[in-house]
Order: sequence, then C-alpha cells, then structure tokens
Amino acid sequence: MNAHLLPRLGRTAVAALAFATFTISPVQAIEALEPDHSGWSLYMDNDLFVPSPRDQDYTGGLSFTQAGQVAMRGVSLDPALDRVDAWLGLPGENPAEGRQQLHARQFGLAVFTPGEIDVGGVTPGDRPYASLLFMAASRLTLDENHPDTVQQSTLTLGVLGLPLIADVQEQFHSVIGSTPPRGWRHQVSAGGEPTFRYSRSLQHLLADGNLGAWRYEIKPAAEAGIGFITDANASISLRLGRIHTPWWSFAPDRAEYFSQPATGMTYREFAGDREHYVWAGAKVKVRPWNALLQGQFRHSDLHYSAAEVRPVLLEAWAGVTRQVSRDYWVSWVLRYQTSELKTAPGDHDLLWGSVFINRYF
Repeated sequence: MNAHLLPRLGRTAVAALAFATFTISPVQAIEALEPDHSGWSLYMDNDLFVPSPRDQDYTGGLSFTQAGQVAMRGVSLDPALDRVDAWLGLPGENPAEGRQQLHARQFGLAVFTPGEIDVGGVTPGDRPYASLLFMAASRLTLDENHPDTVQQSTLTLGVLGLPLIADVQEQFHSVIGSTPPRGWRHQVSAGGEPTFRYSRSLQHLLADGNLGAWRYEIKPAAEAGIGFITDANASISLRLGRIHTPWWSFAPDRAEYFSQPATGMTYREFAGDREHYVWAGAKVKVRPWNALLQGQFRHSDLHYSAAEVRPVLLEAWAGVTRQVSRDYWVSWVLRYQTSELKTAPGDHDLLWGSVFINRYF
C-alpha cells in the first residue's frame, strides 16, 4: 500500500490491534448454548490439489481453526474484535433479545509465487513472491427474530514478508522433490511488516427443500473488508445431498484465497444418516486494494499500481463433503478466479484446490 492510501489508518489500526490481541477480557456467562469447545478445522490449500497442478500464484496455505467459547480466551483477537464491532455500532450477543454469538479463532499462513520459481531475480509483469503469517478471530451472530439471516465479523492480524515462510516452502519442495524457489528475497515487504484486515458478511437462506432423499440449500451472501485485502463482494452458493447440519454452518463463499474462520455449532445431536453432499458457487468481487500484489508501506522490489491490477474479479468453486464418522467431515474444493494482473506473464486465471477436515464435538 502506497503512502497515498490509508497510511494513518493502517499504522494506527495495526498498533491498536497488536495491543488488543493480548488484552484478555473476562468471558461473561452466556445463556445460549455455545459449547466451550465446539470443534476444530484444518485447512490445506495447494495448487497440487487440482487436476493439472501448476506451482504459481496462490501456491499454498495452511490454517487451523478452533471454535467455541474457548476462542475468546488466552491468545485471542476476540477482545479486539469486540471493540471494533462495538465501535461500528453492530449488535452484540443478547439472549434476552434472541441474539446468540458463536466464536472461532484461526492461525495460518499463505504463500504466493510467480510462474517461474527457478528464477532468482525479479520478473516484471509476473506475480511477486508474497507471504502472510496470521491469526484471526470471528463471531457469527444468530438472531431468532431473523432465522434466515446471519451476520459474521472477522478480524485478522498478520505479518507480511517473513523469511520464515520462504524456509517453510523450500523445505516442502525439498521433501516432494520439486524445483526449489529461488526468488524469496524479493518478496513483498521482505523482512516483515505488520498488517490487518476487518470484514463483515451477511448470509441469507434464499431457498431450501427436499428433492427425494436429498436436501438442497441456496444462499446469497455479501461481504466487505478493509485492510491488506480491501474489497466488497456478492455471491450465490448451493449445496445438495444428504444434509443435516444448519445452513449457516457451511460458508465456502467466505474465502479470500484462504478460507476464513468457521465457527462451530450449538449443542446438538448427530441424528440421521451421515452427511454427503456436493456444493458450488460463484462470486463477483470489487477489489481496490491487494497488498499481496501492491505492497504496503515497506519497500518491495516488485509491486504493482492500481492501474496494473484488475479491480473486478470473478470467482467460482465446486466441492464435495463427506462425513466419515460421527464427528469428522472431510471436504475437497476446486477454486477458480479470473486474472488479477493486466501485465504479462502474470495475466492469467488462477486455479487451486483445498482439502479440509472438520471435527465437531
């Protein structure tokens, strides 16, 4: 991000959030039914998980999400998220008025590389090396007065440009016998730079019903965020098959490269047959800023101006989920996104896959 765009907001927000991250506030008694530990999720993103692997663009990510009231305690961004939501005047949890919140925290990393990773120098026109190490907190608000609509806010705090991420990818490539990446010294914000993102989403159950033994759900959603990715988007998604979990518990649209934190569920029984369903969706994004391509305040050897980056993007995905035991779900998804750069050789569509495991208690 150039000094022309949100410099004071960025520095002030990063400092405030860094302080709030480790500000432990007492967890008030919750009359609603969120368990202390409601589950966890492990997300693995990689361009190896596609039919024709290609080691470029969003080449890999790994994140772990913990859900339940435990996400509000210890090392958590939840106190900071609570302050931001309150400052924006967003309604919080109030069981007397029928509002309940579910909580999650996430730790992860994301890795981006150009098309030719065996080149040690900068390749103008191609995607720069970039990395993000992050933690996040998320709150999903259920309102019994509006059972077909849920809101979710997410706060992410991270560091761009750490050399640690380069070491991780180099070791991974060594293990799988792949070409070692040689240009990490030119990554965006090389040496490390703090960053943040805050987003708010709205999901709505448009239609649901039965098709014989199968169930379907159709859900539009909208989201806006500010920070290392500043954008607004609208999506439509569908899941179809043997479905028993609540419609709001599954939100594949909430992904900016990597999936955002997913909350758990309220106390419930795992009744009926095991779930097995397919899902798909599409999204249009208006993105005026992407620090992973355009940089922030710290010098980057390769970065792009707003005129060189496409402000409107289309994304689509298709996946399958299988409940493999009473408490475990396994999913695979293929994601496609239109080109972000206007310059060659980086002007091409993106394709990556994800495998994730969900465990509900």
